Amino acid sequence: MTTAPSDATASSRSLEETLAALDVQLGDADRQLGSLLKTARRLRRSAREGALASLPGLIAAAQADAVRIGEMFAEAGATLDYDVAAAFSDGAWLDELAAAARAQDVVLVRRDGRITVYPVALRLDGRSQGVRIGRKLERRIRPSFLAAQLKALQQRPERFNARQFLDRLLVVYGSMARAEDPAWRLTRPGTGPLVALAELYDQLTVLPVAAADYPQEEFVSDLLRLDRQPDAAGTGGHRFELGLDGSEVSLISSNIASDYSESTAVSEPSAADEEEA
Repeated sequence: MTTAPSDATASSRSLEETLAALDVQLGDADRQLGSLLKTARRLRRSAREGALASLPGLIAAAQADAVRIGEMFAEAGATLDYDVAAAFSDGAWLDELAAAARAQDVVLVRRDGRITVYPVALRLDGRSQGVRIGRKLERRIRPSFLAAQLKALQQRPERFNARQFLDRLLVVYGSMARAEDPAWRLTRPGTGPLVALAELYDQLTVLPVAAADYPQEEFVSDLLRLDRQPDAAGTGGHRFELGLDGSEVSLISSNIASDYSESTAVSEPSAADEEEA
């Protein structure tokens, strides 16, 4: 009989190791269940045919199989002692996911408490023992499995409409920019005032129903997609530039910005752009 791991051994196991050990134990239990099922079928046949001499031995064999199966599942339960909430909190699980992502050639970025895997933001939910991928809660959190899912997500055809997103941002940005610089006008060439992304999101989702339909995670995902299309422009030729470092970011901070930014500005089409057009 396999003995349960000690507390010291259990606490040092990764989730991958824990689930690999559990899978082996469940495989043994599955085979034992197969043996019990065969015995049960022989019992039913003996009962139908009246083979009384064989029934006691078969019942005893079935009882022995059932006891062994119970022991196997008890051992499996002892193996499954991984503390998801603790691993989420201390970063152990995220380290596993990062290693699994590298093995899948998936880039996982951790910065300032935020986790992104293009084109989505990830958020660990210890209470639900799951990971929010964008707005979806994923409870299948084996690192190797989740890394494969993220890779598949990256390989899906892109349906992001950059122009539509830019036009939507511009409507809100215009009033916010004028609050920062009353002299600013949409028709002025050059770069407009910086505004905080958190405030921009709040204005985009000012109605509760809007926030429900367009959560922060999806807003960040759209910013990640937009950052991959630096030449994308809105209907009027306007482009948004995400602040990366220096005085711009230090002047305006955001709690929900992606790894690429904590503030944003809108650029008007320059005279050179208009001549090229």
